[in-house]
Amino acid sequence: MMDNLTQNIQQAAQLIEQVRQQVWEQQAQLFANDPGKRPSIQNMEQVVWINSHQPLAWPTWPPGIAAKLKALVQKLIRRALQWYIDPIVRQQNQFNQATLQAVSAVAQEIARLQTQQNQATTKER
Repeated sequence: MMDNLTQNIQQAAQLIEQVRQQVWEQQAQLFANDPGKRPSIQNMEQVVWINSHQPLAWPTWPPGIAAKLKALVQKLIRRALQWYIDPIVRQQNQFNQATLQAVSAVAQEIARLQTQQNQATTKER
């Protein structure tokens, strides 16, 4: 009884390892040619650029006089501080772009190494 259980556990462990290896191989094939397909990199690409001037009261103004006055004051303050905000946003955008490029390069290197590892593993079999 115990030998049968041990044998079943070993077989299950082998099957899990085979499935894990197949998943790694499929991911490596998927991302080897275009690491930009990784969801994390696609998310970064969508938010890499920030806008220092999100629209206030555009395309329609908010209802009510108080809300319209508040939006108008916010627009005036934003324009008055534009000289201060724009250089900071520009630096942040440059940093975001550099980070995206670095992460993309790392993803390409990981994909290359996974492909090499999979090829070496395949040759050993």
